[in-house]
Formats: sequence, C-alpha cells, structure tokens
Amino acid sequence: MATPARAIATRRWVIGLGILTTTLLTGCVTATGRGEAALESGRYGEAATRFEEALAGKPGSLDALVGLGIAKYRLGALDEAQRALTEALGQAPDLPIAHLYLGLIALLRGQDAAAGESLRRYAAGAPPRLTAHVERALRALAGGAVSAEMRQYMAASIEDQSAWAGELDATRQALAHSELRRITDDRTLLLLPRACQCR
Repeated sequence: MATPARAIATRRWVIGLGILTTTLLTGCVTATGRGEAALESGRYGEAATRFEEALAGKPGSLDALVGLGIAKYRLGALDEAQRALTEALGQAPDLPIAHLYLGLIALLRGQDAAAGESLRRYAAGAPPRLTAHVERALRALAGGAVSAEMRQYMAASIEDQSAWAGELDATRQALAHSELRRITDDRTLLLLPRACQCR
C-alpha cells in the first residue's frame, strides 16, 4: 500500500505542523512528536510504537490516536488502524483526517457504502478539486466491479490528493502571513520617518 514516493509526498504539512505545535507547547519532543517525525519520514513501525507509548502515558490522546491510525494504515494493519481512528472519531466526530482514513480502509475492503459515507464526510470541507476527485472515485466504484489493484490505486490517489491540498493550503497560509508581515514592516518603516520632525 505505501510506496516510498507516497511516503515522502504525504502529510508533511500535517505532521510538520503537529511537531512544531507539540514542541512549542511542551518545550520538548514528546512521544507523540517522535511518532509524528517517524511517520513523516516513512518509518511506520517506529511511528506506531511511539504513538502507542504516547497512548500509554495519556490514554485517549487524539493526536496519538490519529497518528497511530495512519501508521497502522500505512503498515497494512487495517483492523488496528480502524480501531484507533474510530476511537478518535468518538472524541471528535467531525475530524476530517479520521474520516479520510476510515473511508480509505472501507474502500480497500470493498465496503463501498461505508467508503462513500466516510469519504463524502471528509470531502465536505475540502477544496473543490479534492471533492471532485473523491466524487469521481466514488462514481467509478458505483460503476461495477473494481479489482483490488484498482482499489489500492484509488486509495493512494485520494490520499495523495489530500496531501497535495494540505500542502497547498499550508503554502497559502505561509504566503499570507509573509505578505502581512511585509506590509506591516513596510508601514512601520514608512511611518517612522514621517513621525520624526527632525530637519
């Protein structure tokens, strides 16, 4: 299911933001932070171990449950992934990333109705391009028998589109922040000389 190229391309934005947030809030790298770093670099077994450590220390941690679910998904342990992500949804019923991976699990298992429900819930708040991609995949499922290989392709494609959309959103936010900072800095520089009455 997981390829090295997909491992590199997926979820950098989520995991990177999670690591940064965790580090800033706690001042140190936690088991969840180490799990997110391992997940980002494609070390899924290590990531699962770190998230399990985090859950042992703080049962029910939402970030650790989601991270564990993604790591188990990438390892092909779909039952364990489903358990972790379902528990995460118990805490946050509208959590998009949990709906995404539960939808992908159902897609891989041939549970088209469940896949459609979860993926549509995920895509409801997604950018239009990603929503259209999910809808095209679901229409293809409704069109007849789909091989296991095609299901894997569809799941990988949806996951990659999701990563792309997240990276694009993170880039837009960074650019907006940079532009705001530039404008603020420019105005500060422009206002200071005008305020000065020196001649």
